Amino acid sequence: MPTDVRGVLTVERWRLAGANVIAARGDLDPGSVRRLRWSIDSVAPGSGPLILDLSGVGVLGPVGVAALLETARRARAFRIDFRLVCSAEVDQVLDQVGVRDEFAVFDSRTAALAHAE
Repeated sequence: MPTDVRGVLTVERWRLAGANVIAARGDLDPGSVRRLRWSIDSVAPGSGPLILDLSGVGVLGPVGVAALLETARRARAFRIDFRLVCSAEVDQVLDQVGVRDEFAVFDSRTAALAHAE
């Protein structure tokens, strides 16, 4: 009997070099997006840059794209420096749906941490 693995996403959060780092691995879809949103919402304004590392995400569905756009909007409203690290697959989805320019995109966590506004 097939097993439904939708919604499998692990999320870790920590502080590194003055930044709030959230790393997700798995599929960002309707079954898992709440877990990511909860972690993002726990970042306090004024607590440093937010680096969202999606380099371990293989599937980014429409709900995931919407969550990223909402995160970018809220970050701007609260003046949080939001930096996105993504896999080639996620980068391709963002480009295909025409929203890649909404984000400061980096190919590695190291590059995102090194970026100075």
